[in-house]
Amino acid sequence: MKKKCLRNNYKKIRDEIPESTRKEKSRAIFSRLKSLDEYKEAKRIFLFVSMGSEVETIHWLDDLLKEKEVLIPATKKGDSEMKMARLLSKDELVENYWGILELPEDLAQAREETVCDLIITPGLAFDHSGYRMGYGGGFYDRFFSSHEGFRLGVGFHEQLVHEVPRNAYDLPVHAFLSETDCLVF
Repeated sequence: MKKKCLRNNYKKIRDEIPESTRKEKSRAIFSRLKSLDEYKEAKRIFLFVSMGSEVETIHWLDDLLKEKEVLIPATKKGDSEMKMARLLSKDELVENYWGILELPEDLAQAREETVCDLIITPGLAFDHSGYRMGYGGGFYDRFFSSHEGFRLGVGFHEQLVHEVPRNAYDLPVHAFLSETDCLVF
């Protein structure tokens, strides 16, 4: 099955989880995240800001900002590279050209960072070998290849599949966390 079709299928599965259930599962994932040694030992956490039916990380920000340095994705239109920038408050977030919340470009440039301890990673599906299927832009694979840090995929249990297609350039996460699963690869 072609990747585009698979992406649509995986997105549909995630979209069909009722919103109230997604909220409940997202809270459970955050609670489990906070019990992980990788979280406890991390000073700087790179976190995607949720959109659509993803694990709702946006609701984690207030707590995270009290405990850790929080870095979020920073992108520029037409650029295939994702950088990270320090977030100081949820109020700083604005919608980018894709409708994703991030820092305004000038603020992101002023707060660009290069090092993090824990990279919390989204995906449409994750497999039992640590590979993920994202939205197809390759942003996270390129990011992984140039940034160190423990790569933790987060998703709902429904997003855990036997195997996702992979290419030579795909890089796996080190672990996957859902409301019921904690797999280390």
